[in-house]
Amino acid sequence: MAAAVVNLRLVPRTGPAPRPDGRRGAVSLARTLRVPAAYSVVYFAVVVIYFTYAADVLDRGLPAAAVPALYAAIGVVGVVGVATGAVAQRLGSPRVAALCLVSVAAALALLGRGGDSPAATAASACLFGVGYMTGSAVLAVWTAELVPDRAGAAFTACLVVGAVSSVAAPALAGASIPDLGLGALLVLTAAVSLLSGVALMLTGLVERRRTAETRPP
Repeated sequence: MAAAVVNLRLVPRTGPAPRPDGRRGAVSLARTLRVPAAYSVVYFAVVVIYFTYAADVLDRGLPAAAVPALYAAIGVVGVVGVATGAVAQRLGSPRVAALCLVSVAAALALLGRGGDSPAATAASACLFGVGYMTGSAVLAVWTAELVPDRAGAAFTACLVVGAVSSVAAPALAGASIPDLGLGALLVLTAAVSLLSGVALMLTGLVERRRTAETRPP
């Protein structure tokens, strides 16, 4: 009940956009969701890699209590995700999603390079908590904005894409660890997340400029 009340208060209201035929085909839906779907591929991949290997990194150089402390910090800091709707209204959903990928990239880099440092681990957990919780929430807001008449189907489609990525990413990562090492793998994953966030930010800028140019004076 509390979660429902929070959602009603913070998730922006959207109304169905008028359509000549009243529905979207699968092809049209896929075309509309191509950017959120691409975001889902990267977001779910980097998040699951963080969760999969964080404990392994900490076990190598920190006390056993560091692992539960890491997950507790992620949960506590992740509470900021309840404000995702308001932030997305102010900055735009694509920009928020891009910032989430950048935040997760920083968390992965800190874990990969400073997993034996309590300070670096704490910073990594805080950054990841923000990027993880907000990154998941913004996907729901984003898809509802793009396809308000089929928000549930749009969000589910992106979740399915993300689920496939979540299965494939750990398998690819596990196969790469013998050659790269765990630390290098996490840094490489951070680079993928960072570059994807920058690309998403640039895509949003191009789309906003295109919209401004086509808007009647």
